[in-house]
Amino acid sequence: MFVRLNLIAILTAIFCAGSVTAAEPIDLGSRRELFADEAFIERLTGKAELRLHHPTPREVAMTFEKPWEGNASGYATVIQDGDLYRMYYRGHRYIIDPPPLRQAQPEVVCYAESRDGIHWEKPNLGLYDWPATSDNNGTKDNNIIWRDGYETHNFAPFRDLNPACLPDQRFKAVGGTTASQGLWTFKSADGIHWSRLSTAPVVTTGAFDSHNTAFWDANQQRYVMYVRYFSEGEFKGLRSIGMSFSKDFVKWSEPVPIQYADSPPQQMYTNQIAPYYRAPHFLLGFPTRFVTRPLSAHAKQLEPVTTRARFAASVSGSGAYTGAEITDGLFMVSRDGISFRRWDEAFLRPGPEPEGRWIYGDNYQSYGLFETSTDAQGHPREISLHFNEGSWRDELHRLRRYTIRLDGFVSFHAPLSGGELITKTAKFSGKHLTLNYATSAAGSLRVEVQDPTGNPVPGFSLADCDELFGDAIDQRVSWNENPDVSSLAGRLVRLRFVLSDGDVYSMQFTD
Repeated sequence: MFVRLNLIAILTAIFCAGSVTAAEPIDLGSRRELFADEAFIERLTGKAELRLHHPTPREVAMTFEKPWEGNASGYATVIQDGDLYRMYYRGHRYIIDPPPLRQAQPEVVCYAESRDGIHWEKPNLGLYDWPATSDNNGTKDNNIIWRDGYETHNFAPFRDLNPACLPDQRFKAVGGTTASQGLWTFKSADGIHWSRLSTAPVVTTGAFDSHNTAFWDANQQRYVMYVRYFSEGEFKGLRSIGMSFSKDFVKWSEPVPIQYADSPPQQMYTNQIAPYYRAPHFLLGFPTRFVTRPLSAHAKQLEPVTTRARFAASVSGSGAYTGAEITDGLFMVSRDGISFRRWDEAFLRPGPEPEGRWIYGDNYQSYGLFETSTDAQGHPREISLHFNEGSWRDELHRLRRYTIRLDGFVSFHAPLSGGELITKTAKFSGKHLTLNYATSAAGSLRVEVQDPTGNPVPGFSLADCDELFGDAIDQRVSWNENPDVSSLAGRLVRLRFVLSDGDVYSMQFTD
């Protein structure tokens, strides 16, 4: 069941729990602060800006070649569980030739695991039979962990980090469609053997035909769910994202649409929202943007040409698609869970045309960020994430791993001519100020500590700061060769960053 709550009450509760007034100093404590939104920034001057960065493509992580998988497999979730990486995904296949578009087989939930987040194995779990087909005799030698329900379309697990979580519910999941009257909940002690948790759908308002996600938000002490949603009012019918929350994972609020300040209406398909594990007061989202176009002569020439022609023929007359739809990946960030700073430029573009990702269904980001090591000795670990490619093509449908720098989604950036960032008034705890930053050989970075009125704190002025240049994840700032700022801990201060030809991704006061 679900609880209908007044929209104003919901929004009031959210904003009171997750934000501060403009006049109220920010208590940083020793948490990491990203330069991914404007909440901590008083002003940018010179040519300083916040700049979106993009992931780097790596190897193919997994192909969907098993008989129970195929060209419509996807909606993958990756959970970093101690030393084990767990992946959950839908196994499915569509027939697009000959028309019309139709399912080739039932949907199933599949499981894979890895010890390094790079090399993946599909274990034979022996839990479910895969039914015999013309090219498969049926076997329990498969990696299927759930079947025979509408939730197989979009089963989305997470590891419950609520300290009060029961041992047999260490893993939870949501899944369902409009055919199941909404989203149901599930539980597992080991992440492999699953059972139903709810006896009825817990959220019933939404479209649900996408990857709906849930997690424990430690910052606001509640469970949060983001669902596939259609907007109302001026933009009625726009593919959107709705947010619901619960204190007990049983009773859920009525979903309300999330908001994007100063961002034009765009079609959002998946959402992939979760707390950022290195700074959990930030909720990072990686929605899939859906762009529909007429099937022009130019669109017909974009790779994959043959697949597009077959797909267009398979949906001809449906009124839902033209065959020229394209999907790419976006990035957005929030501190309260409902008001998001969305970057309207793509986080992941479809890429070079010969690689054939200019078609609906490609460039969907999997749910979950996870750390991996690099091949280069001494280099810091990096964040890995997956995007799919080869949709509708049995022989090419797969997941590719991408990587990005730790905290490296958005930076405070300045060109060689320079720029400055001044933070809002804050207090901190800790002994050192560490920065995640990078400059060119000619670039530089210095930091001044100011009092709330903007005057330099003696001994911590810009002139006292030792110039930084280089590329590091945890670089201590020093003044007159002394990095100790403990004398300022607990006091109200502001930080002034003066940057040239470089990027600052995050900062943290630490012991």
